[in-house]
Amino acid sequence: MPPQNFIILGGGISGLTAAWYLARNAPSSTKITLLEASNRFGGWIQSTRVGEERILFEQGPRTLRPSGLGAYIILDMAAKLNLTGYIHAVGKNEPAAKNRYLYYPDRLIQLPGGGLFPGLKSIVQNKFMLSSLYSVIREPFIKPLKNLDDESIHSFISRRFNSTLADTLMSALVHGIYAGDIKKLSVKSTFKQMFDMEQIYGSVIKGTINSRKLSTLSQKDQNWLNLLCEENKDLFAFMSTTSLYSFANGIEQLVYAIVNDLKDRENVTIKTSHHVKELKFDKEIEVCTNDGSFKADHIISTIPSHELACLLPDLPYLTYNPSVTVAVVNIAYGRQNLLPVKGFGYLIPHTTLSNPYHVLGVVFDSDAMPHQDYKKDKYTKLTVMMGGHYYNDLSENDYPNKDELLSKAVETIEKQLGIYLTPLQCMAKIHRKCIPQYYVGHYSRMKELHYMIKKKYGKRLSVGGASYFGVSINDCVTNSARLALDLLRNDGIVTGLERVEGD
Repeated sequence: MPPQNFIILGGGISGLTAAWYLARNAPSSTKITLLEASNRFGGWIQSTRVGEERILFEQGPRTLRPSGLGAYIILDMAAKLNLTGYIHAVGKNEPAAKNRYLYYPDRLIQLPGGGLFPGLKSIVQNKFMLSSLYSVIREPFIKPLKNLDDESIHSFISRRFNSTLADTLMSALVHGIYAGDIKKLSVKSTFKQMFDMEQIYGSVIKGTINSRKLSTLSQKDQNWLNLLCEENKDLFAFMSTTSLYSFANGIEQLVYAIVNDLKDRENVTIKTSHHVKELKFDKEIEVCTNDGSFKADHIISTIPSHELACLLPDLPYLTYNPSVTVAVVNIAYGRQNLLPVKGFGYLIPHTTLSNPYHVLGVVFDSDAMPHQDYKKDKYTKLTVMMGGHYYNDLSENDYPNKDELLSKAVETIEKQLGIYLTPLQCMAKIHRKCIPQYYVGHYSRMKELHYMIKKKYGKRLSVGGASYFGVSINDCVTNSARLALDLLRNDGIVTGLERVEGD
């Protein structure tokens, strides 16, 4: 029999999704309580309009990908929450979809894409790409390391291709996703499909050619995807023509819609400013907070694993992986078309020496999501992201303050993009410990954690959120939705880490 009284720890997108899926699929007699420690829901998702112009700044994630199971789950949620009329999408032929750049070693370099001839031109004009072309041709003939448990992204790319490709293209990509160090991050846990290609086909290139045969979905997930497609034919058909999307008032509009829907349900209670102090597992589970205690028969923890470790110190590896701190600086200039190129933006690899302020990348928001501002033709809007693994050795008191961040971001834009105007609006925010880093061996550690939760807590505890399997919104939503459905449909133990049983 499924649990009758759930308590969800954490009100970010993972916790909200778990609560929403439980509320929609559990019997109305099921009690669902969500506890968030801060004074707001949404976690790192934060969309803010500033100034008289009401310019939209995204201080966290800013766009969503419309492909994969996670995308379809979110779009299905958007449909059920009456948000489809607020979707702002970027077509596959628009510059933000086709044009991506690196800043290396001291200039913008367009990455291959956007058509055959522009892609070839980009390769020919850039030495590091041209020098890596032979390694790509040679890769299918390199002997694979079968039965490999794990290795770093840098080691994997260097071994299969060359170190130049690892230090430039892959380093930049990892800065954009994880703000992390490719010499420490696990390839199996961050780019598992690429890892599996070598194990199954003996080559990344061969695996890419045969990628349609390499299903990343279980049969259960495939059936789920088929059902979602059947229920949302017109929406999914439209989204198949797009590359990126968001909502009229930013990603946080999705958060507000979920929160409002949950507030309307009699069997759901959601609370902010409730910091969990202690978990007591007796006949009932007691959750002690700074503002009272709550009883439950099942806990879903979506808080960061290092916070859960303070509550359940008997579980292994919850503090093994660090989380990096990222500074986000939003800037809007009072003139349009200031950018020297059109596209989504650029990323900076760790081998770019002219990067004194540890910038990870710059997003061209004016191109990436051009229709969210009321006077969209009046501004050039950018987001500069700094820090990540570069900040790992800084103490709490050593982080740049907001004025320093703004100054560094403006100087970066001047030097790298040639924009020398005074910003019309700007905002800086430091997200402390916001992106978990899956260090080498993460998958094996999660396997041990999975069996330890089963042994110690049985049917009483599940975990979710970015600490375990995936840091993107799509990943977090997928994992929480799957977890909620599994808890309602499965009489056995569900930890949230079941995928490790497949290996």
